[in-house]
Amino acid sequence: MIFAPLQGKLSAVPVWKFLLRFLTICAATFVLVYLIPEHIHRRDFDRAFSAWLHDRTPQNEAVLRSEQRENEMIKLVDTAVIALVFVTLLSGMYNVGRFVLHKVDRQ
Repeated sequence: MIFAPLQGKLSAVPVWKFLLRFLTICAATFVLVYLIPEHIHRRDFDRAFSAWLHDRTPQNEAVLRSEQRENEMIKLVDTAVIALVFVTLLSGMYNVGRFVLHKVDRQ
């Protein structure tokens, strides 16, 4: 098993449960961040669009589609980074809040 060294202290079930929750939260955050409109302004895309607008040839359309894919990849990377930062910050705030609450309850 992957978590064999942990068998002495922890059961593998809580680890898998934690990983499943974490991945679900990351996926949901990614979807929510992806739905936020984003404008990516790139000169290469502007040139390709202008060329396609003035001369609608298959070559210009292929270049335009290529630049659109590049914009989509930039949006996906930006979304992944923003979602990771968002999950990290919220997890940190949640854990600090739990720590403070448990510290207050012990006193």
